[in-house]
Amino acid sequence: MAQFNAGNAAFTPTASTTTLNNYVLTMLTVGSLAKVKMFNWGGMGTASQGYQTRWARVTNTPATPTALSISPTSPGITPIATCNTYGTVATGTAGIQLFQQDWNVLGGGGVVVLPIGGEWFVSGGALGTTYNQIGCGNVTGSDANVSNYGITWEE
Repeated sequence: MAQFNAGNAAFTPTASTTTLNNYVLTMLTVGSLAKVKMFNWGGMGTASQGYQTRWARVTNTPATPTALSISPTSPGITPIATCNTYGTVATGTAGIQLFQQDWNVLGGGGVVVLPIGGEWFVSGGALGTTYNQIGCGNVTGSDANVSNYGITWEE
């Protein structure tokens, strides 16, 4: 199976208990599956500021996507899934997440590689279909171009 990477940096995230506005992995093709293999976060701030970032399933139907760049790990392979931000932002239920991390934007960051058999699945379906999107957003912490968020998945 092919793997793909996408991420978002050089933007201004906003803090919200429900908004998933850093990025959203979306699978719209019915019958297709993607497995999240790894995700990351990091900062290059010059002042100490606490952040709390979460990864969660999307519970609404976001609209007006802006595509993020996707890099395949093997040349010449086109992904089925997309990684976007949305004008009408994706949201997730407050307090319910797949993973949540407290960290500091002053050089903080991390990577989580999900164990074999413990990957997060995204299954294809129309926008707003249950389980067809996973998003990342900050519960606390906002900046102008000093934090970044990434994801690696397999199709």
